[in-house]
Amino acid sequence: MHNLIQLSSARKRRVTQTPQTQGETLHPNYEKLLQAFDLFTSASASLQNSYLELQCEARRLSSELECANAELIRSLEAREKIQNYLSSILESLSNGVLVVNPDGMLTVCNPAASRMLGLPQFDWVTARQFEALPLPDKLRAWIRESLQASAVLTEDAELEVARAEGNSRFFMVSRSPVIDPKGNCSGTTIILKDITQLKELEHQTQRAQRLQAMGEMAVQLAHEIRNPLGSIELFASLLKSELQPGTDTRTWAEQISTGIRFLNTIVSNMLSFARASKAQVRHFDLGELIETTLSFVEPVFAQRRIQVKLENFQEPICMDGDPEMLRQMLMNLFMNALQAMPEEGNLKIRTRQPSTAWVEIEVEDSGIGIAPENIARIFDPFFTTNENGTGLGLSLVCQIVEKHQGRVEARSESGKGTSFTVCLPLGRSESC
Repeated sequence: MHNLIQLSSARKRRVTQTPQTQGETLHPNYEKLLQAFDLFTSASASLQNSYLELQCEARRLSSELECANAELIRSLEAREKIQNYLSSILESLSNGVLVVNPDGMLTVCNPAASRMLGLPQFDWVTARQFEALPLPDKLRAWIRESLQASAVLTEDAELEVARAEGNSRFFMVSRSPVIDPKGNCSGTTIILKDITQLKELEHQTQRAQRLQAMGEMAVQLAHEIRNPLGSIELFASLLKSELQPGTDTRTWAEQISTGIRFLNTIVSNMLSFARASKAQVRHFDLGELIETTLSFVEPVFAQRRIQVKLENFQEPICMDGDPEMLRQMLMNLFMNALQAMPEEGNLKIRTRQPSTAWVEIEVEDSGIGIAPENIARIFDPFFTTNENGTGLGLSLVCQIVEKHQGRVEARSESGKGTSFTVCLPLGRSESC
């Protein structure tokens, strides 16, 4: 552009100077030509100024565009960082989080909620209709109510979710609306908190309160019951000694003595739960303890035609423990087997030493067995399937075994019998 203006000026000088040097007369259109050159020169200068201003404006706009692009990139990076941060929070939360939009689409479900509700790991980038998901009925009803415009979203509720393995999980569920910047409700947030352990602690507290109440009652009643029991047992023993063996009256007297023993065992169980007694450890022969305890209830087994078989009792089994507690444990196992075999059956009692430090006692009956859904609860206090039982016998067995730092296991099959295995530490290895 600058060269074009210089060229126009040079041509103008040549046109102006040529007639003067040659002394010739000017052409009539010469003035018009000069005016045209002047206009062209002015327009060229204006165009050059506009071009320079356009360059400056282009550089300014380019600079602003670069700044805007940099700000947009920073904004996108900050937004992505916030989204990743929120996603990390949702994934790391121990509480379950669900978000449902007004159309009933589940837009958010963190991993904790998937685990709690047993949902598969969906791609939650694509929303899913909550009605099509395997949600608990109570939670589904909650979501439906939450989507209503008049729903009150402040209350909490307790939700129980059954599992395929049989045990249930408990959740505290709360909900609140999602409000957008314009003040409109854009969905509902549902929070699930696992309170299963809290429910278990609550159950244990209630059980402890029942035990405490029973203990107080047992202490008051034990002395009142044992005094007449002692008198009845004394008179029954005297009566039995005066009667001839093999007679019906002698059998009746023996049955009275057996009934007294059962009543005394029940009273002892109640007192054992009432008292936080410690094991009085001493050295003794476990095989001899089993045989003497078995002889105590052997007449009842004989009366019901129950065959008793002892296995691996040739050698003494010397161990450290509280023989009276272990006698009570064995008595409860024998009585449990007796209740499982109302008429006829087989009772096997085995001892094994899997190592030099441990001894196992197995009591196996051929009774009615235990249902699979009850096998995990048989050691709980007050749990019993026997209408006449107290639910304390096996609980006391578990308690005594734990006081000896041992363990007890049960195996059963409905209609084929039950086997209890008690594993106890032997302690010192010296002879009895």
